[in-house]
Amino acid sequence: MRRTLLAFAIAVTGALAFAQSTSPESLYEHGMDAISGAGPSRNDRDAIEYFRRSAEAGYGPAQVALGYFFETGTITAGSQSQAVDWYRKAANQGDVLAEWMLGRSYFNGGGIQQDMSAAEKWLKPAADQGNPFAAYYLARILADRDYAKAPAMYKVAADQGLPPAQYYYAKALKEGRGIELDRLNAYTWFVVALDAGYSTAQRDLAELDGGGSLTTAQISDAKSKARELEQTVIRAVAARGCTGWDGELNEFPSPPPVRLQRFCR
Repeated sequence: MRRTLLAFAIAVTGALAFAQSTSPESLYEHGMDAISGAGPSRNDRDAIEYFRRSAEAGYGPAQVALGYFFETGTITAGSQSQAVDWYRKAANQGDVLAEWMLGRSYFNGGGIQQDMSAAEKWLKPAADQGNPFAAYYLARILADRDYAKAPAMYKVAADQGLPPAQYYYAKALKEGRGIELDRLNAYTWFVVALDAGYSTAQRDLAELDGGGSLTTAQISDAKSKARELEQTVIRAVAARGCTGWDGELNEFPSPPPVRLQRFCR
């Protein structure tokens, strides 16, 4: 009798372990292990298979990962239409990363028809939740459609370390477009953007330096504030964790690689 009960307990435990190992969440984690090299060895093909199985079972993060591989053409053949399909499945579940990546796809129109209305639709919910990349792309759309709302979106992204957002926020302050004219604060943000590598800001700084709108003391004060602000921004980026890939700080940021995507929600 005891042997029968023990065998039954072992069978139940094994069944539960198997169910857990094949759950959408577990399949996704197996894929992350395979793509990052954790465990016995890195195996990109295994990773794709794990992500595919998880995605087909409806798991949003896996759908985003699979969409990324189709978008970039890494490991598997590229297909923008399939990338968009997978992003949409995850975005319909409220996945913030999927929302901004889908919105970005419609914004760029690479391989699919460009659609700014669709881009705005998907970027907005992610931007409303503070996603800096979504906020920046949305601001670029609003700059033409509803410019009074663009500065607030630029500021969301600027505070989280995106140099192009820092530049365009400074530009809005300098011109008083959609926000109260404030050349002193504009100077500060232009310095932050320039220090982050956005070289176009140098021209705007030169205009403010030579335009007579700011005194020498004000310019010195703006530079000091920029140094303080940079420390705040650096801490914000580090806390977010969604950082550190080629293309992150481009004029139009590229999506994060799969190994970093878990930090981007």
